[in-house]
Amino acid sequence: MKIFTGFFMLFILIKDIPFALIYARLLIGFGIILLRLLEINHYATWAISLLSIGLITDIFDGVIARKLNISSEKLRRLDSSVDQVFLSR
Repeated sequence: MKIFTGFFMLFILIKDIPFALIYARLLIGFGIILLRLLEINHYATWAISLLSIGLITDIFDGVIARKLNISSEKLRRLDSSVDQVFLSR
């Protein structure tokens, strides 16, 4: 019974990966804005690096959701909303 519970908990964590990637992209977007407002040195390098990571998370959240068969209207709306925030910086 303990093994079954462990697999169930692992599945619950795995199915949250797309949501975690979407929220990570939101935080990255706010981070880019914050870096710009703080006028840090080498802003362009940081921004390009963070944008690249954000774009990778954008690709993989959809791929993982489809592979795990957990794609839903809620997930698609959240992804679309976060994309608007992330790309409008």
